[in-house]
Amino acid sequence: MITQVRSWTHDDKIPNMIGRKKVDWSIFEYGSTIPNDFKTFFYKANAGEEIKIGKGKQVTLIYEDNQYQASLRNVDQKSAGRETLQLRYHSNDLKELMLTHFKHSFEYISARKPQDPGNKKQVVVPDELAEYLELYSTDIPYTYEMKLITTKNASGPNPNIWWVNQGATLSAEKDEGIIWAPLTGKGGRSQYHWDTMDEVKQGDIILHYANGSLRYVSRALEDCIHAEKPASMSNSDWNEEGRLVRVDYHELQPHVPLIEFSQAIMSLQIHQGPIHSGAGVKQGYLFRFNMQGLQVIQENAPEVEWPEFTNFKQITNKAKAVVTTLPKLEDTEIASSLEKIKSHITHQGFHYPDGIIENLYLSLKTKPFVILAGVSGTGKTKLVKLFAEAVGATKDNGQFALIPVRPDWSDPSDLLGYKDLSGVFRPGRLAEVLVEASRPENLHKPYFICLDEMNLARVEYYFSDILSVIETQEWKQDRIVTSALIHGESLLPEDRLLYGDLAIPDNVYLIGTVNMDETTHPFSKKVLDRANTIEFNYIDLKQYPEIESREEEALHPVHNSFLRSEYLQLVDVYSEYTELVQSTTDKLVKINHILEEIHSHVGFRIRDSICFYMIYNERFGLLKKEEAFDLQLLQKILPRVQGSSLSIKRVLLKLLEGALGEKLRINELLDDASEIYLKWNENIEEKKPKHPLSARKIAFMLRRLEEDGFTSYWLS
Repeated sequence: MITQVRSWTHDDKIPNMIGRKKVDWSIFEYGSTIPNDFKTFFYKANAGEEIKIGKGKQVTLIYEDNQYQASLRNVDQKSAGRETLQLRYHSNDLKELMLTHFKHSFEYISARKPQDPGNKKQVVVPDELAEYLELYSTDIPYTYEMKLITTKNASGPNPNIWWVNQGATLSAEKDEGIIWAPLTGKGGRSQYHWDTMDEVKQGDIILHYANGSLRYVSRALEDCIHAEKPASMSNSDWNEEGRLVRVDYHELQPHVPLIEFSQAIMSLQIHQGPIHSGAGVKQGYLFRFNMQGLQVIQENAPEVEWPEFTNFKQITNKAKAVVTTLPKLEDTEIASSLEKIKSHITHQGFHYPDGIIENLYLSLKTKPFVILAGVSGTGKTKLVKLFAEAVGATKDNGQFALIPVRPDWSDPSDLLGYKDLSGVFRPGRLAEVLVEASRPENLHKPYFICLDEMNLARVEYYFSDILSVIETQEWKQDRIVTSALIHGESLLPEDRLLYGDLAIPDNVYLIGTVNMDETTHPFSKKVLDRANTIEFNYIDLKQYPEIESREEEALHPVHNSFLRSEYLQLVDVYSEYTELVQSTTDKLVKINHILEEIHSHVGFRIRDSICFYMIYNERFGLLKKEEAFDLQLLQKILPRVQGSSLSIKRVLLKLLEGALGEKLRINELLDDASEIYLKWNENIEEKKPKHPLSARKIAFMLRRLEEDGFTSYWLS
């Protein structure tokens, strides 16, 4: 008996079959929703165990001896009045597998998928072109065997399109009418941009790139074969064993410069394609391309005489993004989005002081590096995780990474990676996340990296390179780019492809949590200048979970523009917010006069950062103006003040005077300030200070100075 519901099929005559899924767009996004009629097949594969509503189980999917992790969840869709079973990926590994094997379905759907996010029309691949994912039960519950059923030439009569980087080898290969790549490199390592040679078939089209331009186009005369290195390439360092395809070269007249089409190709986000996120060409040999990309190049180079075999029915008139895009929010929608984030956090049973979510958001928007400081156990790390989760960035989808800092970290290699004795690059966790975030298909998604207890080691030792690179941010067309963290020339060719010239993309947000006690290290001004420091020291223990409302909150994934900085230099915004910039700067000038006495005055970097924070706050209507400035005084100015001298005390009293909004008898209080700070500290509500958070912190710092003979923002 055959059971068929929508894209799922089950055949009782096939032993151990759970179901066959026709590939659609969900396979490339998250997994699949399983029809209710198929629940019994899955439960049978799991030794009869049913999954309760709202619960899930981890499952293992086996393909060619490789194991992939996913989850099987019984989702309670209350809005629809039903429950439904879903198979969801746990990592990007499964997505990569599906994209690699089901490339024909991916290209077919991508070329026809509505670009309007509001248009939910599904693209159905015709049966004669369809590909399938089959699941089979094993002897182990929740462990399934996968079979991937692909269709050769599923795109119909059109051949596959390839892109080859040749450079110095172009002349020799053209003269012989071939393309050739080794089986392995030094150390016996294979590379996917060499392995792709095995997929080239007779009739496929190859675009030949060298020295900044497309110079030739060719057609494969036969399938790829294994062959030794040609004599014309004997002077190269490549291994002797390799792969060879015979092709007929046709020169493009004129040559097509990369700059004329790279941005358009980048927007297509071709899986394992040749163009990286900076619109340049990746290091490597043979990359995947597609018909849509070829036609984009042809449209951008109408003066070129293309050979007849490259002329196909038009798929598209312009480059289109093939990933599901998220809507960008208007300024008026930011506050409501933050309310959704706060609601999600509350539903998880956590409570944070009023204004802290707005403060964290404004701090990240100002600069993608924030420090959360305070006593242990106040929920700093949890806040990062919950905030990220609320905007769709989770550990499961790879958009949230927790990196615990070790006390023995002494240089950037602990985060970025290192080269072993054989010269092979061993990436650190940060490098892995940056590579993932830099993929074209991920640039619209925010990625969060939480450096937990980041001051267990000296931050300046292991984090200095990252801090320096953050300061190199600049606009390149519509993206913010930085200098490279890892320079490609220092890596082996096989490592250069992934990690060469790796930078910090503008969708990555670094948040460090710190405890200040005898086991940790203080921060230098280099670190403090580049971050907003949000403090967690004042705790209200009388906060309890809301038992009555524990329904699971839906997550609200956001476009990266929700968090990405919009200003890098004050000139970007000065003309529009002249009055606010000038009034904020006037306040900072007065503060700087006070700080000059202890050589802790601020420069343009902090001035610009505070101005940006104030501008974002005014644009989005999140906090009162004085509340926002109070937070900036607390987070950007006070962390710079520390010491034991009389000058420190005088500076603190002058700053307290400004925070309270009233004159103090500073000369008298230099001998004994206990009267003023104790009186104010005990009577905060009646005093109604101008900047209450800063005033409270300054009072604490004064007390530590008088009682201990030394004070610092970081003393707890």
